[in-house]
Amino acid sequence: MNIRETTAIEYKETFGKLPHIYNGVEFSELNKYKTERLHYLLFEDTKVRFGIVLGEEADCLLSPFSAPFGGFTTRKPQNTELIDEAVRLLKSFGENNHKKIILTLPPSIYEGSQVAQNVNALSRYGSIRFIEINYHFNIERFKNYEEVIERNAKKNLHKALKEDFNFIHIDSDDTDSVARAYDVIKANREEHGYPLRMSIDNVLQTIKIIPADFFILEHSGCDVAAAQVFHVADDVCQVIYWGDLRKYSNIRPMNCLSYRIFEYYYKKGLRILDIGPSTEHGAPNYGLCNFKESIGCSASTKFSFEL
Repeated sequence: MNIRETTAIEYKETFGKLPHIYNGVEFSELNKYKTERLHYLLFEDTKVRFGIVLGEEADCLLSPFSAPFGGFTTRKPQNTELIDEAVRLLKSFGENNHKKIILTLPPSIYEGSQVAQNVNALSRYGSIRFIEINYHFNIERFKNYEEVIERNAKKNLHKALKEDFNFIHIDSDDTDSVARAYDVIKANREEHGYPLRMSIDNVLQTIKIIPADFFILEHSGCDVAAAQVFHVADDVCQVIYWGDLRKYSNIRPMNCLSYRIFEYYYKKGLRILDIGPSTEHGAPNYGLCNFKESIGCSASTKFSFEL
C-alpha cells in the first residue's frame, strides 16, 4: 500500500459516504484558513483503502485541525492488517516531512469508524496524548426517561416543568434567531470561563454546509438557555454548545432544555445524541460529568494520539 497526496476534488469524488461530516472536503475547505496547508492523502494498493485530511500547523499534521475529531475515512470497513499498515504509512509520512502526526478519533458511538482497530494500531505505533470522557444519550431511553435519570435530576426536572418555560426550535436558515441562540451560549461560556471556539460568522458559514438545529428556552419573555446541534452522521447529532444564564439556574433551565431536546429527537427517530466531552485534555470537569450522568447520559472514550 502507498500514500498519494491528491486534490480536494479527487478526494471528494473518491469518498461518497463519510463516517461523519468532519472528514468531508466541504468542512475542511471551509476551515482551511485556520491551518497553514491542507493535505488530502489517499492510501491505495490495487484500490483506495483509506483517506485522511491533515491540517499543517508548525511542526504538526493534525486530524482534525478544526473539529472535535477526525481520523481515517474508508469506503467500506477494512481489516485489522490493513489498518495497521495505514497507521505505519501515516507515521512514515510524518517522519519524512519532519512533522508529528496528531490524530483524535471519534467516540465509538460513530459506527463505521472502526474505532477499536484504530485505537489498537495507533497505541502500538504511537503514544496516547490523552483520553477524553465523551457523553451521549441513547434516544431510545427517552421512552422510559424518568426511570433512567438519577433521583436529584428527577427532582430538578419536576421543578423545571412547573415553570413557565417556552421551548423553541429554530431552523438554521433563520439567521436572526440563530444569532439570538448564539448570544445566550456566548454569555454562558463567558460566565463559566469556557472557551468559545466558533464566532457567530463561523457558525453561520458552517450551517450552510452542515444541517443544524438551534433551540432556545424562554422564561417570562427572556432567553434563559440555548443549544446548538449539528447533524454529524446518519443517525447521530452532536451538541456543539448548550448552556443557561447563571442568574436563572435556580429554576433548573438545563434540566428542562435537555429533556425537551431529548424529546424532540425521540420524535424524529434519532439513534444517538452526542453530548460531547466533559474533560479538557483528559482532565475531568466533575460538575459537567455529574450533570450529564444524572440526566441519563452514558460515557465512552475519545482517544487522541501522537505518531
